Amino acid sequence: MPEIFDYCILGAGLAGISLANELLIENASVCLIDPNGIAGGASGTPLGLINPATGRYATKSWQAEKCYSAITHNLQKVQESSPVLFFKESGVLRPALESKIAERMKENVLTQNWPEHWIQWMDQQELKSFHPEINCEGGGVWLPIGLSVDVGTYLKEFEKYLVELGLKNFFNLSYSFVNRDNFWEIEFKNHQHVKANNLIFCTGSYSLEFKHWGKLPLYPVKGQLAVLESNSPLSFSHSVSALGYITSLDNKRFVIGSTYEHSFDYEGIDQQGLEYLLGRFNKVLPELFENSKVIHQWAGIRASTPNRMPILGKHPGLANCFIFAGLGSKGLLYSGYISKLMKDYLINSSELPPELDIKRLKLLV
Repeated sequence: MPEIFDYCILGAGLAGISLANELLIENASVCLIDPNGIAGGASGTPLGLINPATGRYATKSWQAEKCYSAITHNLQKVQESSPVLFFKESGVLRPALESKIAERMKENVLTQNWPEHWIQWMDQQELKSFHPEINCEGGGVWLPIGLSVDVGTYLKEFEKYLVELGLKNFFNLSYSFVNRDNFWEIEFKNHQHVKANNLIFCTGSYSLEFKHWGKLPLYPVKGQLAVLESNSPLSFSHSVSALGYITSLDNKRFVIGSTYEHSFDYEGIDQQGLEYLLGRFNKVLPELFENSKVIHQWAGIRASTPNRMPILGKHPGLANCFIFAGLGSKGLLYSGYISKLMKDYLINSSELPPELDIKRLKLLV
């Protein structure tokens, strides 16, 4: 007899694993399926930032306090059970590279009702004193609460933690599924079967490949990163967000990223992307640029949406079929809190915020 689960989640990235966590907390039975394994897509980025001051002007992100609280809670509880260090409280420095940008950043620091101790404006002299080698124009923003995270390792350790809570996984197996009126039947290439009362697509931009979600306005965006090694120990331990980001978990190797390629023919790494990253890196930290070498590249495809917010909710024409996709470039920051919202929607029929709800799209079956 095939195993029967309350929820089957397709996709073992930030959305899928974070949602599995929330459902398991509610004592639901959950299976997680991904033919590429854990963090096999865009969530497998070597290093990412948790930075609630987003965009060019350091704008306070959506539901920043709730999102930050949820992701830090998840990071800390998984880290406590893991022997592998996968995040650190690095802080994030955001230098302005133009005086007009600096003015807007300062205004956002002063007017956007930030929690105490989250953010600090630094004028030109203060910022250069804090980080002498960095280029800036007019000052910048310091966020001591910023975090640097090895996202792929975090998700792999998170999955181990969830298996102890009862998660069942099916990785590295192709699969097919069919709707049997009141349940879903999933068959793997090894002829193993499982059944699920609910099927949830946490498949990012690849959701478009399923006929159920082909009409969704999900736009694939290619992001490339490069891992570099410095000839000598880094002179700073914080992360930098300017023309991309620069972050590290040790004192010699660091990551620079990211490209935002809305038009591409190839999903893997390429020389053009590397040159773009290195050019921007050189504008921000020219001395470090001259004393570093590239040792690795990475590329992934994430999903963006028209309002740059995730898409959550029920399929308009299929019973017990749901989606949680489009976390985009803020996926790490959003993942914990939005998973809680999705869990409440699934289990308690709570309403979703209108800016996230799939109903905003008025999809036709």
